[in-house]
Amino acid sequence: MKIPLQLITIDKDGFHLMVHARINGLKANVLIDTGATRSVFDKNRVEYYLGDIALKKFDKFFTGIGATRIETFATIIPSITFGNYTLEKTEMVIIDMAMINKSYAVFDLPRIDMVLGGDILLRLGAMIDYQNRLLLINPL
Repeated sequence: MKIPLQLITIDKDGFHLMVHARINGLKANVLIDTGATRSVFDKNRVEYYLGDIALKKFDKFFTGIGATRIETFATIIPSITFGNYTLEKTEMVIIDMAMINKSYAVFDLPRIDMVLGGDILLRLGAMIDYQNRLLLINPL
């Protein structure tokens, strides 16, 4: 399955890759981070996508770039859809992505609702076709 990627230019020499998904049927901006061990969801967007749900404390050690410990939660997301493929009942780490989104807003870039990391990329059997700007998935 081929899913279009959006190239987000950060500066003249750098970029991020974004893919559009649906979380519980609602459109979402998903940043692809091949270096991220786990996929994460923005705590500030949980109510919009999931309603008033209880988050449980995520007890595993979790850091971003650098050694700063990040307050984390976890929940189950009922459905995440990429193209025509849907992942159901996916456990997701929840973090506050406000600072990342503030940085994006300064450059007039789209808000990030979720970061797609290695855990879900592996489940999707994902490959990135940079030349054609496509996320190729062949679910395991």
